[in-house]
Amino acid sequence: MASSIAPDRSLIAAVDIGGTFTDCVIVDDEGKVAYGKSLSTPADDFQSGFFGSLEAAAAQAGYPAEELFERLTRLVSHGSTVATNIVVEERGARVGVLTTKGHEDTLIMMRGLGRVTGEPPENLLRVTETRKPTPIVPRDRIRGVSERVDSAGTVVVELDEQQLEAEVRALVADGCEAFAVCFLWSIQNPAHELRAREIVRRVAPDAFVTVSHELSKSVGEYERTVAAVINAFVGPKTSQYLTKLEAQLSKLGFGDGLMLMQCHGGMVPLEDGKDRPILTIGSGPVGGIVGTQRLAADLGFRDVIATDMGGTSFDVGIIKDLDPEVAEGTTIGKYAYKIPAVEVLSIGAGGGSIAWIDEASGTLRVGPQSASSNPGPACYDRGGVEPTVTDANLVLGYLDPKAVFGTSGDRQIHPRLDLAEAAVRRVAEPLGLSVTDAALGIIEIINAKMANVLERVVVGRGFDPRDFAILSYGGSGPLHAAGYARELGVEQVVIPGEVASVWSAFGIGLSDVRYQQEEDCQLVEPFTSADLQTPFEAIEQVLREQVAASRVGGGVDPQLVRHARVRYEWQRHELEILVPAGELGEEAVSQLRAAFEASYAGRYGAAALLPEANLEIVSVTSEAVVSTGVQAVSRTAPGATDRAPDGATRTVHFERGEDGVEAAVLRSDDLQPGQSVTGPAVIDLPTTGIVVPPGTRVARGDGGDFIMTFGG
Repeated sequence: MASSIAPDRSLIAAVDIGGTFTDCVIVDDEGKVAYGKSLSTPADDFQSGFFGSLEAAAAQAGYPAEELFERLTRLVSHGSTVATNIVVEERGARVGVLTTKGHEDTLIMMRGLGRVTGEPPENLLRVTETRKPTPIVPRDRIRGVSERVDSAGTVVVELDEQQLEAEVRALVADGCEAFAVCFLWSIQNPAHELRAREIVRRVAPDAFVTVSHELSKSVGEYERTVAAVINAFVGPKTSQYLTKLEAQLSKLGFGDGLMLMQCHGGMVPLEDGKDRPILTIGSGPVGGIVGTQRLAADLGFRDVIATDMGGTSFDVGIIKDLDPEVAEGTTIGKYAYKIPAVEVLSIGAGGGSIAWIDEASGTLRVGPQSASSNPGPACYDRGGVEPTVTDANLVLGYLDPKAVFGTSGDRQIHPRLDLAEAAVRRVAEPLGLSVTDAALGIIEIINAKMANVLERVVVGRGFDPRDFAILSYGGSGPLHAAGYARELGVEQVVIPGEVASVWSAFGIGLSDVRYQQEEDCQLVEPFTSADLQTPFEAIEQVLREQVAASRVGGGVDPQLVRHARVRYEWQRHELEILVPAGELGEEAVSQLRAAFEASYAGRYGAAALLPEANLEIVSVTSEAVVSTGVQAVSRTAPGATDRAPDGATRTVHFERGEDGVEAAVLRSDDLQPGQSVTGPAVIDLPTTGIVVPPGTRVARGDGGDFIMTFGG
């Protein structure tokens, strides 16, 4: 196989650990791309999958794996599910919480919403079937300390340092290895939290310590407490994982230092990010959003829905006017918290989602349970017997029976059609269906679930899906793109070339280094441009110092990007509005109002505007952006499969109760830029495939992308 990257080029690599596969993308300094996939390996802390994907990408680039780490002259960036898995599997550190005396039950009470947080709408009224989660930290490890700061930042009660030290010693004796310090109104005056951290580190020098004001400056005692507790909960194990990973990279010859992808859409060096592992939660999917933002600009789209269907989940994000939508809050399990983050909504719908029969109704259901990477779908021949979406795709002819899942040599999977058919038969026979009709039922259900999520996300934010294009990626996304997009009235779906199945890793590799600071400010009209300028100047001085001290920022003058969270006074929901950088002129306030009203009307309708109401700015955020200069000239990389013979066909099933049709089979390089194919057809890509239903047209773009159009 020909190399896509010249052997004398310097390289960057990006790795994204998913629930089923670990993906790697390598980009050289001319923008050429190679990639690799390996099964994720939670059994060894994902190490084998991480390095297996790197080795597979090196092989595709055409040189020995042992040379890779010497050629990685710039950076290795990493998005990971490690912290997410620790929370979901409840296997984090033993945490002690120090809070303001009288507020010990904040985490336990959960604002009274713990029963329904994270539940789908249909479960909200099922009172007897929903429960609050087991507390991350039990009540006996939450200790109140005498201290009080008011909402203006004035110290009302001094910190009782002797009491705090006694509580820390008691928690250490109880086996606590991590601490979360969450004092009331520390966002206005952090002095007590900072002093508490000093005492904890003196008493328990090996403990992992989190102070809440450094994670979030938003008003909301419960959400800030949750953020601090989750950060402490995942901190020790995540730090151990990252330290071990960087040591192995160094041993193999890579000397530049690991970079961490963050949920706010940028990277930071390991040494700047390892104390805030909560920011890595959701970082992989956010990489996909960053890649979507770059591609949208290349293709001339301003509004794009990013859809990522992998092995275990379906992730959705929105690019509006070339900017990712920002999350008002984040939910993991049944815990809600607020940190700066790009908005990504996830449901359990992936290639590994298991099909099952509901005993009460006798109907077919799919997910949210997943076969994950171990044992994986039945067709993987790794011990799984339950039918999954991937098994159904294989039965229906959507996947090439000779496909190879993964590109890492000794971890490649050659799917077995007979095992897929046997698995689907487990639900087909009880329902009195043929195997193909049952498989079609599985696909219809999973497509409907994804279409419903898209509608809820897009329409629920006041947008019309018909104004958007859809970008479909992930190992399973292109197989289902037509199914979940056509129902929304979307005119075009873009599949980003051969790197579609590793798109989140691709986006991580293109991400810039970003440092972010947020400040609660509570400005209510009337206020002046100078009033707005003041909080920005304070946080931007901190940002400049962070960049100057960073190993990637020496001598660099970062680009500063400002936003303000704005709402009508007394309303609950806020909109994030872009604010110009630099010195704000006299017209800045009127421009802010105009931008807010335009965004508000677009989200909620012009009739919802309240022109007589005062604006309230609840917080300001500034980002210092240091460009890595990484560019990718196309989304094309060398294939790992042989070219399909001219005129090749495969029996593919589209309608229940009907025979399959002979669909044209193409490989990616059968379509050159400007050429197209009309369905029924399937385009077999090296690690995924594109299903082209009858009447649907797919054209190849100049960058190697596939553009799907319905009805022609």
